[in-house]
Amino acid sequence: MQPPGDDAALHEIAALVLPGSGRPSVERAERGVSTPVYRIRRAGTTFYLRLAEGPAASLTPEVLVHNRLRAAGVRVPAVVHFEPFNRALGRSVMVTTEIPGTSIDRHHRGVDIGQVLVAAGRDLAIVNGIAVAGFGWIRRDRPPAAPLAAALPSLRAFALDNLDAHLAALRPDLTAAEIRAVRRVVARGDAWLDADRAILAHGDLDVSHIFHVDGRYTGMIDFGEIRGADPLYDLGHVALHDGETIPEPALPHLLTGYGEAAPLPADHELRIRFWSLLIGVRALARRAGRPWSADQAHLAGAIRAILRTPPT
Repeated sequence: MQPPGDDAALHEIAALVLPGSGRPSVERAERGVSTPVYRIRRAGTTFYLRLAEGPAASLTPEVLVHNRLRAAGVRVPAVVHFEPFNRALGRSVMVTTEIPGTSIDRHHRGVDIGQVLVAAGRDLAIVNGIAVAGFGWIRRDRPPAAPLAAALPSLRAFALDNLDAHLAALRPDLTAAEIRAVRRVVARGDAWLDADRAILAHGDLDVSHIFHVDGRYTGMIDFGEIRGADPLYDLGHVALHDGETIPEPALPHLLTGYGEAAPLPADHELRIRFWSLLIGVRALARRAGRPWSADQAHLAGAIRAILRTPPT
């Protein structure tokens, strides 16, 4: 989807951040579903230009997150240009450097991805160590100097938001017995929703966001879906998508690295499955009514696998 404004505005920003002779190339990147992302190139250098979803959604929180994570040693793209609001495009604009290499989902054969994921797990623990005031989507309407804040007052409100509607939407995809089983798992984990401390979650983490060069971890990308959540939310998201694009499970390696940087609770396996289930139900419900796809089949299969796992 082309943003408001014209192509000239994108090229003007590209020329500003990558000066030189000739016109830099600007093309829509394949990734960047939640927000428009463009790849800009000149003389062997590649940057990525991200636009906010709309005029009222500032990219200030993402700039803050990138800067804080880089200061803490996490390998994420550097912000090289930021405009709270570009009049020609009608949106907030952020330009970042490129993370070298290729994502694991695109290049994993013949590579020791275990070591890549262990390193990514250490970085993820630092990401999840950043405090957020509140739960749910990060607010994008606050002053630039304001700390990270989310819209909801409790973890329960975030986790169970529209759960009844989501389960109703899944009746063609899950059996009545499976839906009852989902409710039982949610009820068993109710005490976990009493947490009063939110942390920063990447929000959409899977192996497509973890990059490497020939088995050497180079970083993680795409903080367009950041939110305030439980510390195990991102690990639950990874677990949900294990096996979807690569045959080797990513979660065990991520847990190794994560545990090296931050303590994991004794019941972390149960809590990761809990979050995988809630995330999976929500994701599958959003796709309800669409023609059946491999994506939906994976989500339904992952939900059923969680429900078959006996509680311990």
